[in-house]
Amino acid sequence: MPVSRQPIGDLVEEAARGLIEQSGIEPRKVRWLIHTHTGTQLTVPGDAMLVRVCRRLGLPPDTVAFGMTENNCASTISALRLIERLLATADDESHAILVVADTAFTPTLQLIPNASITGDGAVACLLSRRGPGHRVLASRLDVHGQHARCLWELDEDRAEFDAEYPHRVIRCMEGALRDAGLTWSDVRCVLPHNINTYSWRRIAREAGIPIGLVYLDQVPRMAHCFGADTFINLAIADREGRFSPGDNLLLVTVGLGAVFGAAVVRYQSPAREGDER
Repeated sequence: MPVSRQPIGDLVEEAARGLIEQSGIEPRKVRWLIHTHTGTQLTVPGDAMLVRVCRRLGLPPDTVAFGMTENNCASTISALRLIERLLATADDESHAILVVADTAFTPTLQLIPNASITGDGAVACLLSRRGPGHRVLASRLDVHGQHARCLWELDEDRAEFDAEYPHRVIRCMEGALRDAGLTWSDVRCVLPHNINTYSWRRIAREAGIPIGLVYLDQVPRMAHCFGADTFINLAIADREGRFSPGDNLLLVTVGLGAVFGAAVVRYQSPAREGDER
């Protein structure tokens, strides 16, 4: 599993800087820098980490930077939905950078009992109303607040979570597909959170989909890098040449607490100017 020796601020900055360089986006067009994370407290209280990152990246002084962690690993889907609302208030030149980054720096973060070993990772995404790139067709969040105790919930609540887990993941995925006007036959690939292969085999069996539809290659290589999993899987599978323009991809994650999230993305490559994103 990946282990970082860097401070979390450096991971966030590296991911965002690589994105800016790769995309060629002008820093002045970045209106928002949003960092989603599962670890509740990442730096010393009062440390303006994201402000410092914005300055080092050369982003404008009026760039708004903030973090989101309320839905744990599903904060990524929460952020996509929030960014959609923010961009709706801005002009077509405005962009948002979403950085998903965590380091498992405590024993509680390093191991989810009976589920996952976690790794350190960071990924950055550029979002706008228009432009070349993939298109977000729909997103969905299902909240089951009776599990808000997370790792510390009572035995009977944990048993209920485990029993209902596959059904809730399936309902969330199918709800997102329905919102996008699609069915399972339209899906090229499910890009999952890397919680483990066992649970995804259960989900595939009960959903009636082939396990080969779920991209699980990175589970033994990357472990569970919190909310970054789905986007890491997208980037690696893309580099492997698994997708063609027009493919519909389903990004899925679950945050302890419990929040089930899914987003439907239409793959677009090579990039063409003027396409919606």
